[in-house]
Amino acid sequence: MRLAFLGGFGHHYLRGALAANPDWQIAVSGDGQDSEAAKHLGNAIKGSHWFDDPRILLDEFKPDIVSIGAIYALNGELAALALGRDIAVVSDKPIATSWATLERLRELTNGTSRVLLTEFPFRSQKEFRAARWAVQSGQIGEVVLATSQKSYRFGAARPSWYADRELYGGTLLWIASHSIDLIRFCSGVPYKRAIGTGGNISRPNYGTMEDHVAALYELSNGGTAIVHADFLRPQSAPTHGDDRLRIAGSKGVVEVRDGRCLLISGALGERDITNTIGGTPVHEELLKAVRGESTEFYSTQESLEIAAILLQSRDASEGQSWKEFAG
Repeated sequence: MRLAFLGGFGHHYLRGALAANPDWQIAVSGDGQDSEAAKHLGNAIKGSHWFDDPRILLDEFKPDIVSIGAIYALNGELAALALGRDIAVVSDKPIATSWATLERLRELTNGTSRVLLTEFPFRSQKEFRAARWAVQSGQIGEVVLATSQKSYRFGAARPSWYADRELYGGTLLWIASHSIDLIRFCSGVPYKRAIGTGGNISRPNYGTMEDHVAALYELSNGGTAIVHADFLRPQSAPTHGDDRLRIAGSKGVVEVRDGRCLLISGALGERDITNTIGGTPVHEELLKAVRGESTEFYSTQESLEIAAILLQSRDASEGQSWKEFAG
Protein backbone atom coordinates (compact mmCIF):
# COMPACT_ATOMS: atom_id res chain seq x y z
CA MET A 1 0.00 0.00 0.00
CA ARG A 2 1.22 3.47 -0.92
CA LEU A 3 -0.40 6.12 1.27
CA ALA A 4 0.13 9.87 0.99
CA PHE A 5 -0.77 12.66 3.40
CA LEU A 6 -1.43 16.09 1.91
CA GLY A 7 -1.56 19.11 4.21
CA GLY A 8 -0.91 19.52 7.91
CA PHE A 9 -4.22 20.84 9.24
CA GLY A 10 -6.63 17.92 9.14
CA HIS A 11 -7.17 14.97 11.41
CA HIS A 12 -5.68 12.41 8.99
CA TYR A 13 -7.44 9.47 10.65
CA LEU A 14 -5.71 6.97 8.37
CA ARG A 15 -2.64 7.47 10.55
CA GLY A 16 -4.40 5.04 12.87
CA ALA A 17 -3.64 2.22 10.41
CA LEU A 18 0.12 2.75 10.27
CA ALA A 19 1.14 0.84 13.39
CA ALA A 20 -0.48 -2.37 12.12
CA ASN A 21 0.95 -1.93 8.61
CA PRO A 22 4.67 -1.18 8.93
CA ASP A 23 5.29 -2.30 5.33
CA TRP A 24 3.19 0.53 3.86
CA GLN A 25 5.08 3.19 1.95
CA ILE A 26 4.28 6.71 3.15
CA ALA A 27 4.76 10.12 1.55
CA VAL A 28 3.89 13.60 2.83
CA SER A 29 3.49 17.00 1.19
CA GLY A 30 2.08 20.40 2.03
CA ASP A 31 -1.06 21.81 0.47
CA GLY A 32 0.68 24.29 -1.81
CA GLN A 33 0.36 27.22 0.59
CA ASP A 34 1.61 26.09 4.00
CA SER A 35 4.32 23.44 4.18
CA GLU A 36 5.42 23.86 7.79
CA ALA A 37 2.42 22.15 9.36
CA ALA A 38 2.78 19.22 6.95
CA LYS A 39 6.48 18.94 7.72
CA HIS A 40 5.62 18.49 11.40
CA LEU A 41 3.27 15.70 10.36
CA GLY A 42 5.94 14.09 8.20
CA ASN A 43 8.49 14.25 11.01
CA ALA A 44 6.05 12.37 13.23
CA ILE A 45 5.67 9.51 10.73
CA LYS A 46 8.77 7.35 10.78
CA GLY A 47 10.15 6.51 7.35
CA SER A 48 7.90 8.90 5.42
CA HIS A 49 9.13 10.59 2.24
CA TRP A 50 8.76 14.35 1.86
CA PHE A 51 7.72 16.11 -1.36
CA ASP A 52 7.78 19.89 -1.69
CA ASP A 53 4.90 19.93 -4.18
CA PRO A 54 1.70 17.83 -3.85
CA ARG A 55 1.43 17.51 -7.64
CA ILE A 56 4.90 16.04 -7.87
CA LEU A 57 4.03 13.64 -5.05
CA LEU A 58 0.94 12.43 -6.92
CA ASP A 59 2.83 11.95 -10.18
CA GLU A 60 6.05 10.43 -8.86
CA PHE A 61 5.04 8.58 -5.67
CA LYS A 62 1.74 7.39 -7.25
CA PRO A 63 -0.16 6.66 -4.03
CA ASP A 64 -3.04 4.21 -3.83
CA ILE A 65 -4.81 6.48 -1.32
CA VAL A 66 -4.37 10.12 -0.34
CA SER A 67 -5.39 11.49 3.02
CA ILE A 68 -6.16 15.21 2.73
CA GLY A 69 -6.11 17.67 5.62
CA ALA A 70 -5.21 21.03 4.12
CA ILE A 71 -6.12 24.65 4.62
CA TYR A 72 -9.85 24.06 4.40
CA ALA A 73 -10.53 25.75 1.07
CA LEU A 74 -7.76 23.67 -0.51
CA ASN A 75 -9.18 20.26 0.46
CA GLY A 76 -11.38 20.14 -2.62
CA GLU A 77 -8.65 21.31 -4.99
CA LEU A 78 -6.29 18.59 -3.78
CA ALA A 79 -9.07 16.00 -3.93
CA ALA A 80 -9.73 16.94 -7.56
CA LEU A 81 -6.03 16.53 -8.41
CA ALA A 82 -6.01 13.04 -6.91
CA LEU A 83 -9.33 11.93 -8.39
CA GLY A 84 -8.19 13.07 -11.81
CA ARG A 85 -5.34 10.57 -11.44
CA ASP A 86 -7.71 7.79 -10.29
CA ILE A 87 -6.38 7.89 -6.73
CA ALA A 88 -8.78 7.16 -3.85
CA VAL A 89 -9.35 10.15 -1.58
CA VAL A 90 -10.04 10.30 2.15
CA SER A 91 -10.44 13.94 3.14
CA ASP A 92 -11.18 15.97 6.19
CA LYS A 93 -14.17 18.26 5.87
CA PRO A 94 -15.08 20.42 4.17
CA ILE A 95 -14.41 18.79 0.81
CA ALA A 96 -15.81 21.90 -0.88
CA THR A 97 -16.02 25.51 0.28
CA SER A 98 -17.64 26.66 -2.98
CA TRP A 99 -20.30 25.34 -5.35
CA ALA A 100 -17.77 25.40 -8.18
CA THR A 101 -15.47 23.05 -6.29
CA LEU A 102 -18.33 20.72 -5.45
CA GLU A 103 -19.41 20.62 -9.08
CA ARG A 104 -15.86 19.73 -10.11
CA LEU A 105 -15.83 16.83 -7.64
CA ARG A 106 -19.19 15.65 -8.94
CA GLU A 107 -17.88 15.69 -12.50
CA LEU A 108 -14.80 13.68 -11.51
CA THR A 109 -16.77 10.97 -9.71
CA ASN A 110 -20.02 10.76 -11.69
CA GLY A 111 -20.34 7.42 -13.47
CA THR A 112 -16.96 6.21 -12.21
CA SER A 113 -15.63 3.94 -9.47
CA ARG A 114 -13.50 6.75 -8.05
CA VAL A 115 -13.63 7.02 -4.27
CA LEU A 116 -14.10 10.26 -2.32
CA LEU A 117 -14.71 9.86 1.41
CA THR A 118 -15.21 12.54 4.05
CA GLU A 119 -13.97 12.00 7.59
CA PHE A 120 -16.92 12.22 9.97
CA PRO A 121 -15.66 10.23 12.97
CA PHE A 122 -18.95 10.34 14.92
CA ARG A 123 -20.30 7.79 12.44
CA SER A 124 -17.83 5.27 13.86
CA GLN A 125 -18.39 5.96 17.56
CA LYS A 126 -20.53 3.51 19.54
CA GLU A 127 -22.60 6.13 21.40
CA PHE A 128 -23.84 7.70 18.16
CA ARG A 129 -24.36 4.34 16.50
CA ALA A 130 -26.48 3.38 19.50
CA ALA A 131 -28.58 6.52 19.00
CA ARG A 132 -29.00 5.60 15.35
CA TRP A 133 -30.07 2.10 16.34
CA ALA A 134 -32.65 3.51 18.76
CA VAL A 135 -34.24 5.53 15.96
CA GLN A 136 -34.03 2.80 13.31
CA SER A 137 -35.51 0.15 15.60
CA GLY A 138 -38.50 2.31 16.48
CA GLN A 139 -37.58 2.88 20.13
CA ILE A 140 -38.59 6.57 20.02
CA GLY A 141 -41.28 6.42 17.33
CA GLU A 142 -41.28 9.06 14.60
CA VAL A 143 -38.57 11.71 14.78
CA VAL A 144 -40.04 15.07 15.83
CA LEU A 145 -37.20 17.28 17.12
CA ALA A 146 -33.45 16.77 16.76
CA THR A 147 -30.83 18.98 18.41
CA SER A 148 -27.05 18.73 18.17
CA GLN A 149 -24.20 20.72 19.69
CA LYS A 150 -20.51 20.99 18.82
CA SER A 151 -18.40 23.18 21.10
CA TYR A 152 -14.62 23.54 20.91
CA ARG A 153 -11.91 25.23 22.89
CA PHE A 154 -10.34 27.94 20.75
CA GLY A 155 -6.93 27.54 22.34
CA ALA A 156 -4.26 30.21 22.53
CA ALA A 157 -4.51 30.91 18.82
CA ARG A 158 -5.58 29.54 15.47
CA PRO A 159 -3.75 29.87 12.13
CA SER A 160 -3.92 33.38 10.66
CA TRP A 161 -5.85 32.10 7.63
CA TYR A 162 -8.89 31.51 9.87
CA ALA A 163 -9.48 35.25 9.41
CA ASP A 164 -9.60 34.82 5.62
CA ARG A 165 -13.10 33.77 4.58
CA GLU A 166 -11.90 32.39 1.26
CA LEU A 167 -9.42 30.05 2.94
CA TYR A 168 -11.34 29.20 6.11
CA GLY A 169 -14.75 28.69 4.52
CA GLY A 170 -16.76 29.32 7.67
CA THR A 171 -17.37 27.76 11.07
CA LEU A 172 -20.51 26.06 9.80
CA LEU A 173 -18.42 24.04 7.32
CA TRP A 174 -15.67 23.28 9.83
CA ILE A 175 -17.33 22.67 13.21
CA ALA A 176 -21.10 22.59 12.72
CA SER A 177 -20.65 20.12 9.88
CA HIS A 178 -20.24 17.34 12.46
CA SER A 179 -23.63 18.07 13.98
CA ILE A 180 -25.36 18.57 10.63
CA ASP A 181 -24.08 15.22 9.42
CA LEU A 182 -24.86 13.56 12.76
CA ILE A 183 -28.54 14.48 12.77
CA ARG A 184 -28.93 13.22 9.23
CA PHE A 185 -27.00 10.02 10.01
CA CYS A 186 -28.82 9.18 13.25
CA SER A 187 -32.35 10.35 12.45
CA GLY A 188 -32.50 9.06 8.89
CA VAL A 189 -34.82 11.96 8.02
CA PRO A 190 -33.71 14.23 5.16
CA TYR A 191 -33.46 17.99 5.54
CA LYS A 192 -36.10 19.98 3.65
CA ARG A 193 -35.00 23.60 4.15
CA ALA A 194 -32.75 25.68 6.38
CA ILE A 195 -32.08 29.12 7.80
CA GLY A 196 -29.24 30.17 10.06
CA THR A 197 -27.17 32.85 11.68
CA GLY A 198 -23.76 33.38 13.23
CA GLY A 199 -21.22 35.97 14.24
CA ASN A 200 -17.94 36.77 15.92
CA ILE A 201 -18.09 38.46 19.31
CA SER A 202 -15.21 36.96 21.28
CA ARG A 203 -12.46 36.93 18.61
CA PRO A 204 -12.67 40.22 16.67
CA ASN A 205 -9.03 39.90 15.60
CA TYR A 206 -10.10 36.89 13.50
CA GLY A 207 -12.38 39.00 11.34
CA THR A 208 -14.94 36.99 9.37
CA MET A 209 -14.37 33.77 11.34
CA GLU A 210 -17.55 33.07 13.31
CA ASP A 211 -17.05 32.17 16.95
CA HIS A 212 -20.60 30.79 16.91
CA VAL A 213 -23.14 29.57 14.34
CA ALA A 214 -26.65 28.18 14.55
CA ALA A 215 -28.90 26.59 11.94
CA LEU A 216 -32.59 25.73 12.01
CA TYR A 217 -33.96 23.01 9.72
CA GLU A 218 -37.37 21.81 8.67
CA LEU A 219 -37.23 18.05 8.16
CA SER A 220 -38.92 16.23 5.31
CA ASN A 221 -41.44 14.63 7.68
CA GLY A 222 -42.49 17.98 9.16
CA GLY A 223 -40.15 17.73 12.15
CA THR A 224 -37.50 20.24 13.19
CA ALA A 225 -33.73 20.12 13.70
CA ILE A 226 -31.46 22.63 15.43
CA VAL A 227 -27.67 22.75 15.19
CA HIS A 228 -25.36 25.08 17.09
CA ALA A 229 -21.57 25.18 17.19
CA ASP A 230 -19.01 27.45 18.79
CA PHE A 231 -15.41 28.18 19.75
CA LEU A 232 -16.51 29.23 23.24
CA ARG A 233 -15.60 26.21 25.36
CA PRO A 234 -13.36 27.45 28.19
CA GLN A 235 -9.74 26.37 28.18
CA SER A 236 -10.26 25.01 31.70
CA ALA A 237 -12.91 22.55 30.48
CA PRO A 238 -11.99 18.89 31.03
CA THR A 239 -12.14 18.03 27.32
CA HIS A 240 -11.43 19.86 24.07
CA GLY A 241 -14.93 19.30 22.73
CA ASP A 242 -18.46 19.04 24.09
CA ASP A 243 -20.53 17.01 21.64
CA ARG A 244 -24.20 16.37 22.22
CA LEU A 245 -27.18 14.93 20.37
CA ARG A 246 -30.83 14.74 21.38
CA ILE A 247 -33.57 13.24 19.23
CA ALA A 248 -37.10 13.46 20.57
CA GLY A 249 -39.69 11.23 18.95
CA SER A 250 -43.38 10.49 19.24
CA LYS A 251 -42.68 7.65 21.71
CA GLY A 252 -39.43 8.52 23.44
CA VAL A 253 -36.15 10.40 23.54
CA VAL A 254 -32.57 9.33 22.84
CA GLU A 255 -29.70 11.53 23.95
CA VAL A 256 -25.91 11.43 23.67
CA ARG A 257 -23.84 13.42 26.14
CA ASP A 258 -20.48 12.89 27.82
CA GLY A 259 -19.80 9.90 25.58
CA ARG A 260 -22.89 7.97 26.72
CA CYS A 261 -26.15 7.23 24.90
CA LEU A 262 -29.29 7.36 27.05
CA LEU A 263 -32.75 6.20 25.99
CA ILE A 264 -36.12 6.97 27.55
CA SER A 265 -39.04 5.12 25.97
CA GLY A 266 -42.12 3.26 27.06
CA ALA A 267 -42.40 2.51 30.77
CA LEU A 268 -38.77 1.49 31.28
CA GLY A 269 -37.37 4.86 32.32
CA GLU A 270 -33.89 6.01 31.36
CA ARG A 271 -31.52 3.32 30.10
CA ASP A 272 -27.86 3.49 29.10
CA ILE A 273 -27.68 1.84 25.66
CA THR A 274 -24.16 2.99 24.76
CA ASN A 275 -22.86 -0.55 24.24
CA THR A 276 -25.86 -1.84 22.30
CA ILE A 277 -24.02 -1.29 19.03
CA GLY A 278 -20.25 -1.42 19.08
CA GLY A 279 -18.03 1.21 17.53
CA THR A 280 -15.18 0.71 15.09
CA PRO A 281 -11.97 2.73 14.72
CA VAL A 282 -12.68 5.32 12.06
CA HIS A 283 -9.63 4.37 9.99
CA GLU A 284 -10.90 0.79 9.71
CA GLU A 285 -14.29 1.90 8.40
CA LEU A 286 -12.68 4.32 5.94
CA LEU A 287 -10.38 1.62 4.57
CA LYS A 288 -13.33 -0.77 4.19
CA ALA A 289 -15.11 1.86 2.14
CA VAL A 290 -12.03 2.53 0.00
CA ARG A 291 -11.78 -1.20 -0.74
CA GLY A 292 -15.49 -1.45 -1.51
CA GLU A 293 -16.10 -3.81 1.39
CA SER A 294 -18.66 -1.57 3.13
CA THR A 295 -20.43 1.67 2.24
CA GLU A 296 -22.86 1.77 5.16
CA PHE A 297 -21.06 4.58 6.94
CA TYR A 298 -18.82 6.22 4.33
CA SER A 299 -19.25 6.52 0.57
CA THR A 300 -18.64 8.88 -2.32
CA GLN A 301 -22.35 9.58 -2.63
CA GLU A 302 -22.62 10.41 1.07
CA SER A 303 -19.64 12.75 0.80
CA LEU A 304 -21.14 14.69 -2.10
CA GLU A 305 -24.59 14.86 -0.52
CA ILE A 306 -23.41 16.22 2.82
CA ALA A 307 -21.11 18.70 1.05
CA ALA A 308 -24.13 20.12 -0.78
CA ILE A 309 -26.14 20.29 2.45
CA LEU A 310 -23.33 22.21 4.13
CA LEU A 311 -23.00 24.75 1.33
CA GLN A 312 -26.77 25.26 1.19
CA SER A 313 -26.85 25.71 4.97
CA ARG A 314 -24.07 28.30 4.81
CA ASP A 315 -25.91 30.14 2.02
CA ALA A 316 -29.05 30.18 4.17
CA SER A 317 -27.11 31.56 7.11
CA GLU A 318 -25.32 34.24 5.13
CA GLY A 319 -28.49 35.27 3.30
CA GLN A 320 -30.66 35.17 6.43
CA SER A 321 -33.36 33.46 4.40
CA TRP A 322 -34.84 29.99 4.08
CA LYS A 323 -33.14 27.78 1.49
CA GLU A 324 -34.82 24.68 0.08
CA PHE A 325 -32.79 21.53 -0.41
CA ALA A 326 -32.88 19.86 -3.81
CA GLY A 327 -34.65 16.53 -4.18
